[in-house]
Amino acid sequence: MPSHDAATLLARHVIYTGDSELPGNVRSQLQRHLLDFLGVSLGARAHAGSTPAFEGAIAILAGSGSGRSGGSGSGRDGEATLLTDGSRGPAEHAALANGALAHSLDFDDTHRVSSLHPGAPVIPAALAVAEREGASTDELLRAISAGYDVACTVGEAINPDSHYDRGFHVTATCGTFGATAAAGLLAGSGSEGIESAFGVNASQAAGSLGFLENGAWNKRLHPGLAARRAVLACALAESDFRGAARPFEGEHGFLQGYSDDPDPETFERVGEPPAVTETALKPYPCCRYMHPALDGLREIGAGVDPGEINSITVSLPKPGVTLTGDPIARKRRPGNFVDCQFSMPFGAALALTEGEADLPAFLAAQDRLDDPGLRELMDATEVVRTEEIAERFPGQWAARVVVETCGEGSRDHDRLVETARGEPEDPLDWGGTIEKFETTVTSAGVSTAESEGIVEIVRDLESNDVGDLTDAVRRALAPTVRR
Repeated sequence: MPSHDAATLLARHVIYTGDSELPGNVRSQLQRHLLDFLGVSLGARAHAGSTPAFEGAIAILAGSGSGRSGGSGSGRDGEATLLTDGSRGPAEHAALANGALAHSLDFDDTHRVSSLHPGAPVIPAALAVAEREGASTDELLRAISAGYDVACTVGEAINPDSHYDRGFHVTATCGTFGATAAAGLLAGSGSEGIESAFGVNASQAAGSLGFLENGAWNKRLHPGLAARRAVLACALAESDFRGAARPFEGEHGFLQGYSDDPDPETFERVGEPPAVTETALKPYPCCRYMHPALDGLREIGAGVDPGEINSITVSLPKPGVTLTGDPIARKRRPGNFVDCQFSMPFGAALALTEGEADLPAFLAAQDRLDDPGLRELMDATEVVRTEEIAERFPGQWAARVVVETCGEGSRDHDRLVETARGEPEDPLDWGGTIEKFETTVTSAGVSTAESEGIVEIVRDLESNDVGDLTDAVRRALAPTVRR
């Protein structure tokens, strides 16, 4: 067991991070993740069918009913920017909307050991409170760093494999605490206030894997709800609301309620190393467990005629099989974008026929899900769990892909991919991050000039303030909203 209460350990780390100078490599990586967050969020406006529903829900929450976020009459309409339309509203509404957008394309960053997406819940909570409080960009980055550390530490402590087996979505649950850390630091809550907010959110952290049944939008909403919970819990803590004691490792705490095999010792290692340095940026808009397989399949596909493929076998870690290959009959017949994002058979068919699995490829395939060529390859795909891949997990999210061809010169094409593109061992540098950002936002109608303006501000963040960044985003959104 930790030598101190886990909430105390985490809260002290948050305050320490807020008082410390970020190392240069950590700062640079945080800036890339901030740019990536903005890119996938702005891209979701155009490409995620759930966006209008989110906008309508925010309008209802704000009491306007107009489809816009403002007009609640609360006196708080101008606190923070909503990336749905560039309007401004209460911080908790911005956190909700922006968190939902950030995860809507399943294109956001991933921390493999905790098996969660830290940016989608943490950055929206941090950005909303930073705008509200008039924080500096340096304070914003420190808060994001602390939030990543907390989210990923709680994710490791809960044991993602066990957490998934219990039916929980780790980004939704553990992301709530990372968002709380970031929001609390920027709100000036202090160590005790952050501990209290953790205590409140031990009762709010939620999110099931039920979306896998029908491609539901729940998953997209989860990080937004996590970010909103963070803002609300910190507000309660600031009002001297008493949160539950020992919210993590207590007899009725988060670890006991959400896992059969937790590891509370993990709390002692929070921030060692900074979690953002172990967090990947995605080149493909789908479940991260599919990525190493897609790397291998794209390589094989360059030298194989799809019409001569007899069988495809993909070996993934157990959670990857659960999310993208089980039950295999349904995974072979994805009916919508979300289904495709969690279908290894679809991903295999796409990579082998198109030679690519980026956002444009995923989007273009939505109109031909009944294409005979795709269906034949999906039917030929098996997703399995093997000891070879299992023993590498969670340190490595590896995959082995075997493509068997028929006809003259038939043979097996075999690839073991130990590390997917975008991981710290093979990262997206500034060039790769900018390319992904520009491709994503320009496909959503953002002009090249506005795209380049956002990139320039994020790359030189220390010379700008939070308002400069959100102003640039609103300018980029203006023509897309009018259209």
